[in-house]
Amino acid sequence: MKRKYSMGTAAAAGRSIYETKIGVEAIIRSGGRNPQLKGVVHELLYRDTVNVNPKNILSGTKCSLSSSATAVRDDVLTMRGGKVVGRAQLKDTVSGVSKTVKQASSGKYMRTKLLGTKETVSAYNKAVSGISRGGTKVPQRMSSTGISSSDTSRIAAQTIGGSIETAQVVRAATTSGAAGAAISGAISAAASGVKLAKGEINGREFVNTVTRDTIGGGISAAAGSATAAVVATGAATVLVGTTAPVWVPGALATGGAVAAGTAVKTGWDKLWARFPHAH
Repeated sequence: MKRKYSMGTAAAAGRSIYETKIGVEAIIRSGGRNPQLKGVVHELLYRDTVNVNPKNILSGTKCSLSSSATAVRDDVLTMRGGKVVGRAQLKDTVSGVSKTVKQASSGKYMRTKLLGTKETVSAYNKAVSGISRGGTKVPQRMSSTGISSSDTSRIAAQTIGGSIETAQVVRAATTSGAAGAAISGAISAAASGVKLAKGEINGREFVNTVTRDTIGGGISAAAGSATAAVVATGAATVLVGTTAPVWVPGALATGGAVAAGTAVKTGWDKLWARFPHAH
């Protein structure tokens, strides 16, 4: 693989492809362009997070969505050995958290685990604290899925159109950048380590190469994911009401991620080559 096609670019493209898949699946599950698509996106992301956990893979534990997209109590079921070992109701209701608190107070979710996005849990706990001081006890706590409402809202917008906030784009770029840097740095260290062991490069060259590839992988991934978010949302918004397949915005976004990531990585490599310590 040529150096300009960095693992950072690949990471951004891979993320775009995955988010497109999640968006399309969310539309199919909800039966169309549901304005509350982010809630279904949250369920799908959580399912995948559980299923890729090595511990769950080894134990045969698998998470699946309930048969109904509008289940009253259980959104997801956790199975092991053909038996249900966990039930959960997922919430992505930052702006409507008062309704969620009221439902929890009535005991609606007493026989299932209540999970929310990071922001929903924060809002829920704040609301519950206020109620507790008033003398009314809320019978159920909410745990975090570790997923951000920023991401669920962005993926929904990238799928059915709408608007995204700058903070959402920045978050996508930041998380992709961190992953791209880590992957690129690890691969570069492994490859360069072999050369170092064989005496093909010295210690200084090893450090320079790993540093170059780590930074390049990070900024190319960040640029790719930021571009993908903007391109997908714009395309999805323009295509509303047309007969274009729902995966088109994602396909355009992936192409944008590759183009942006490659351009940034190429520019970085050229800039790095001008540094005195890079020779």
